Amino acid sequence: MSSSHISVRGARQHNLKNIDVDIPHHRLTVVTGLSGSGKSSLAFDTLYAEGQRRYVETFSPYTRQFLERMDKPDVDRIDGLPPAIAIEQSNSVKTSRSTVGTMTEIADHLKLLFARLASLTCPHCGRQVRPLGATQITDQVLEARAGREVLVGFSLPMPNRPSLAAALATLKQQGFLRVWINGELRRTDDPVPEDEIAPPLLRVVQDRVTVVAKNRARLAEAIESALRHGHGQVWVEEGERVKVKGKKAEADAGPSPFTLIPLPFSNELRFSSAWVCPYDGTEFREPSPALFSYNNPQGACPACRGFGRTIEIDYERALPDRRLSIRGGVVKPWQSGVSLECQRDLLKHCAREGIPIDLPFCDLKPWMQKFVIEGERREGSTLNELWEAGGWYGVKGYFQWMETKTYKMHVRVFLSRYRAYKTCPTCHGARFQPETLLYKLG
Repeated sequence: MSSSHISVRGARQHNLKNIDVDIPHHRLTVVTGLSGSGKSSLAFDTLYAEGQRRYVETFSPYTRQFLERMDKPDVDRIDGLPPAIAIEQSNSVKTSRSTVGTMTEIADHLKLLFARLASLTCPHCGRQVRPLGATQITDQVLEARAGREVLVGFSLPMPNRPSLAAALATLKQQGFLRVWINGELRRTDDPVPEDEIAPPLLRVVQDRVTVVAKNRARLAEAIESALRHGHGQVWVEEGERVKVKGKKAEADAGPSPFTLIPLPFSNELRFSSAWVCPYDGTEFREPSPALFSYNNPQGACPACRGFGRTIEIDYERALPDRRLSIRGGVVKPWQSGVSLECQRDLLKHCAREGIPIDLPFCDLKPWMQKFVIEGERREGSTLNELWEAGGWYGVKGYFQWMETKTYKMHVRVFLSRYRAYKTCPTCHGARFQPETLLYKLG
């Protein structure tokens, strides 16, 4: 296959007269001409027919009998032709959600691809989030902390905040010997004051291991146990061995006159066996094809429902000519009918705030323009409460109030004059859930 172009030689399909043509790859090529000049004969009956025929030929004879087959076009040779897709000129779009990707079913394949290969980055800490099993975690620890002494443990939530003595006694009964509190390694059988309260997250040490190949089985067992007791979360803290002074310290440390002192917090590795960020605890939904479809409630943006656009009030239409003054009628919908009362309210509140009403609106200070359009917002008060208290609701509040009256036909007609399609502010036109947009391919 040619890497640069599609080469057609001797095309004689229908009314083509022995045509030779080269069509470059990776370019948009438009075939134009008079009616009957052979545009469709070249594009559909020659190029598409041959591309489809070659594609069908790749299937087994049994499968080919169920596929639509096209006749071989009258042409001497076609080189560099990839599999082809033809979209008819007729409008086959059934809904406003349809795209070329949905019509050609390419979107279905992309959903499956992203569900299997997409990677996730935590929006809070910037680290990659990926569920790992005990074997995968063991491999990463062996690579990242080779030859070093580490603590393997899990974090135990203490929502009721019991006394530290009671928490340590329970852990001791379960066979755990050490905990890590406030950067210190403490034994579960150490005496502690009765009034000392356990921290909200008690870090329990499962084992301390030297990360070498011969200790792989012990390391894997410690990680697996920590994942089980830590509800799918495990941490691995690097430490250094320093000599302990004093007989009591030696007795506490066991047979060896050394103990493990954790290094600074930045040396810690954390892992999770679920779609949870192990560093900040943010939970994510497991990737599935539905999550990567804007035609599915699971993947569609909740604000625009997967359309990528929202219908909102366009204040460029409500204030079309901003060279006009406030008194001169810059707010278009307030210049006739019952809405004249809003114009009188505007003049009254502008006088209260010292806003000039005879200057062009575009020449007013930004805060003055914002006051006219958005009004004043009082903490904890609704729009009706603001109006009853004599506050200024603004052009925005006026349209919000009109939205509550859309059961009336004339109100719907009125609002349609000032509405416009705008890019969704939540997904910025991407059409997907904010959570879906966190995933990247590769």
